[in-house]
Amino acid sequence: MASTKMTPGDLGIDLSSGAPDQLYRWLLASILFGKRIQQEIAARTWHVLINHGLTSPEKLAAASRDELMRLLTEGGYVHYRWKEDDELHAVMARILKDYGSVEELVSGADSPQELRRRLEEFPGIGPVTAEIFQEWVPVRFNGTYSGYAPRTFGFIGAPGA
Repeated sequence: MASTKMTPGDLGIDLSSGAPDQLYRWLLASILFGKRIQQEIAARTWHVLINHGLTSPEKLAAASRDELMRLLTEGGYVHYRWKEDDELHAVMARILKDYGSVEELVSGADSPQELRRRLEEFPGIGPVTAEIFQEWVPVRFNGTYSGYAPRTFGFIGAPGA
């Protein structure tokens, strides 16, 4: 088991370009990592959701409660699946209603503080989850991570390093 925090790179996510699908994938992972559950279970659940085609807010919001509960169970959730199910549905539906996409949620914010405020307005997203998301999103996209090499777009160090 890993003793350090997982990063977007551990999940195959590249946030350097601010691509909409990558921002969505990291937001979904951040929501799962922000819960009181082992990060290995959160990562496994993220893979299950993505591998079953829940690759956008639209697709996750359209998933039935039964389907999402089954996928959360497959990922390793055994307690509070209904709560996680409700929160994931609510967050994705509200992103679509209020912003249209995760990309607009992120790029439409005037500052990292504004993005944090926006994130914390969603059900189930508090300061911890907002920080998990923002700590790897590049500063130019209202995150707090400045460790991308400009030409290679690869990680050059951990946040705060």
